[in-house]
Amino acid sequence: MKRSFLRNIYICMSKQIKLNKMKKVIILGLFAMPLFFASCGGGEAEGDTTDSDTTATVEEVIPTTHESYTIDTATTIINWMTYEGEELSHNGAVKALEGNFEIATTGDELAVSAGYILVDLNSISESEGSAKLVGHLMSPDFFDINQFATTEFVFDHFEEGMIYGNLTVLGTEVEVSAPTAISADENGATLELGEFKVDFTAFEMPFFIADVEAPVEEQHDPMVGFSATVVGMK
Repeated sequence: MKRSFLRNIYICMSKQIKLNKMKKVIILGLFAMPLFFASCGGGEAEGDTTDSDTTATVEEVIPTTHESYTIDTATTIINWMTYEGEELSHNGAVKALEGNFEIATTGDELAVSAGYILVDLNSISESEGSAKLVGHLMSPDFFDINQFATTEFVFDHFEEGMIYGNLTVLGTEVEVSAPTAISADENGATLELGEFKVDFTAFEMPFFIADVEAPVEEQHDPMVGFSATVVGMK
């Protein structure tokens, strides 16, 4: 009788313990479910936000066109000038024999993209009409036109309003650069080259080789200035 009573008590206690465990599991589950759904809902919202905020930026590509021009030798003019200190000493002009250049247009921006000009040294002139000075410039002391009747400029590149290239005089090539303004219309194009200077000692002209032996106050400035208006026809 006693054993049966104890056995019943044990069975009741076991059932109570199991019932308490189940209650704990159910309570924990109830607390966890809102967290689970909140977590899932947050993930979807974040995904939706990412999708809605993603935009594709398309940059407009402006095409570049190229136009070639033949140099108009009748209207193209190249100016030269020499100095004594800061004072102008002599100035004159020389003509183009042939040449061409190319303009690249991107929107409203114009740039020189190629170029070549051959200069006729037989066309050298001096502003005051000094035949003596012109004859001296054509002699072996300077350009020696019997052997070197032309000089040439070959384009290298154009950047920030400056044209760069190589000038060949007496068979010697030197790098030069000049500020350049470009204009173009349906009929042609014009390159306005602002003044730039070239050191003529680089060409080893007999005049300047001998000049360095003279007293300093009698020496001539070897920096010769140039400017040009280059006209191109389609």
